[in-house]
Amino acid sequence: MTLMKDNEQVTSNIQWQLITTFDDLSALAQQWQTLAQQSSTATPFSSPQWLLTWYRTYWQSNWKLMTLAGYIDNNLVAILPCYVQNSLQWPHLKVLHPLGQGEVEEAEVSSEYCDAIIAKRFEATVLPELQKKLAALDIDKILWGAALQSSHIKGLLETVFKYTAVTTHSRYCIERSKWTLQSLSKNTRARYKRSNNQLKKINATYHWVDEKEHERYTNLLIEYHQSLWKSRGNKGAFAHEDFKRFHEKYRTKSTIKISAITVANTPIAINYYFFDDTTLYFYQCGWDSEGYANFSLGLSLHLWSIENCDYEYYDFMMGELKNSYKEKFDAHREPMANLEIKVNPKKVFLHKLVHKVFSLTA
Repeated sequence: MTLMKDNEQVTSNIQWQLITTFDDLSALAQQWQTLAQQSSTATPFSSPQWLLTWYRTYWQSNWKLMTLAGYIDNNLVAILPCYVQNSLQWPHLKVLHPLGQGEVEEAEVSSEYCDAIIAKRFEATVLPELQKKLAALDIDKILWGAALQSSHIKGLLETVFKYTAVTTHSRYCIERSKWTLQSLSKNTRARYKRSNNQLKKINATYHWVDEKEHERYTNLLIEYHQSLWKSRGNKGAFAHEDFKRFHEKYRTKSTIKISAITVANTPIAINYYFFDDTTLYFYQCGWDSEGYANFSLGLSLHLWSIENCDYEYYDFMMGELKNSYKEKFDAHREPMANLEIKVNPKKVFLHKLVHKVFSLTA
């Protein structure tokens, strides 16, 4: 762990450290988890369980860990988990990513809401200091995907680098205490009613899956998901071994939630979730698209799960700005952005030019 000297330490009482090794980052896991419970922005995707598993699955030798940790009175009060990808080709571009993003596209686990985790009562003290630390990093470009409009990182990067983020997506999230089926469109309610009637005739049941059955249901979800996407000419999310390996590792460390529709003890639709104290995060799904093509299984399972979960929020996470299936659930929408900042625009241009020349001569 490398101590970062700062003339402001005396006045701010913040001691900053730059973490550059996995062992040092892993050693912070317990403090990091405690900090997440004191933060207003923490999600499962910024937890040590998620990000350390991501590191173990995807890390490459030309990447350099560059995570900022802030302490007050020896207590961890802020952490910004990030790293730099160093391009192997001259001019060796240095691109800053949040930890949890930057793996090859076909193996992406879609880490969303990546952000600085700051103890809420220290935000006013930490944020100005964190701006200075970001400005001092030796980087050429920043790629930070799926950032919420309300996130610390969006505000930090916009301030430090004089950047204006463009909204590219929306977060679709339901506050269950303010949501009812009557808020849905007439057509959506009619589809749900028709689907429920169809399911009732075949003695189908909705339920939350017992933890001891999670692996069986997960394996069937993968089978359903891959079958559907392959029929559409796509690989599907579970095609890459690293993606599957990540989730296998993560499930051994953290609990997931699964809801399902079952007929005669056979699951025909499965939803896969992560969760924290307040929110159920919908992550993936699969259903028997061949045997039940005329049923609205996806719609029905979501609506049942929204009505029957114990969480304050049901989060569909990131979706398209327009024409997303998530629109039909009458979720609250919050702007999201994929941030791309050229810190050193001349070097970024040179890298792009060199890459183009090499691709033409290859």
